[in-house]
Amino acid sequence: MLVLTDLTRFNDSDNVCMALLDEDDCTCYRPLPYENLDFVEFRNIRPGIIVSADVIPHENPESPHVEDCTFENDVWLDCVDEQTFKDLLERSAVDSMEEAFEGIITAKNRCVPVEAPCSQSIRTIRIDPKSVTVSVVNSDEDIKLRLGFTDKAGEKFRLTPIADLCFHRMAMEYVQQDRQDELEALLAGGEEVYIRVGLSRLYKSKSGKQGFWMQANGVYIFPGYYQG
Repeated sequence: MLVLTDLTRFNDSDNVCMALLDEDDCTCYRPLPYENLDFVEFRNIRPGIIVSADVIPHENPESPHVEDCTFENDVWLDCVDEQTFKDLLERSAVDSMEEAFEGIITAKNRCVPVEAPCSQSIRTIRIDPKSVTVSVVNSDEDIKLRLGFTDKAGEKFRLTPIADLCFHRMAMEYVQQDRQDELEALLAGGEEVYIRVGLSRLYKSKSGKQGFWMQANGVYIFPGYYQG
């Protein structure tokens, strides 16, 4: 049984990237090609949904995106309950970003270099539940939201891009309605927090640095936030 854990937005298109964990061994799969928002809304796809599919791994996938695959005969079913979803995240999780990304991703370095990629592009990290914050970054174009958190090893990460489609929508609604105090209360109420941290496709920053950049693919706060 596969369970969807990542529903990832793009800044410049209606594409949606999905990633799922095998409930038996926590192997991660990322089906390609990407779907779009219309497909997600039509199928009511959301974190925790169960998928039955024939998984066709891609031949010789390039690191770090070794999770790439194709789904055939896929059937989208109901969602697992909150406890089952949390247990799956827990079994797939590690305590630190250092462990998850082989010491390459740190608070001071958010980019995995092309010439020395790590072995996976998506990991689950256990987070200090009292450390999660959402910051508003104003730009010339529009409002941008950034995530702050501290992993269980005590390393602090600030201003992390939020790629989680559902969490970003929720947080943006609070911000646009000037209800940030309620958002802060929601974030502070968590007893256990997991973040699915992913690495982008190859990207060159405005400063010219090229590589695979860290982003928050899934933000899950227990109890209460999960809406499966």
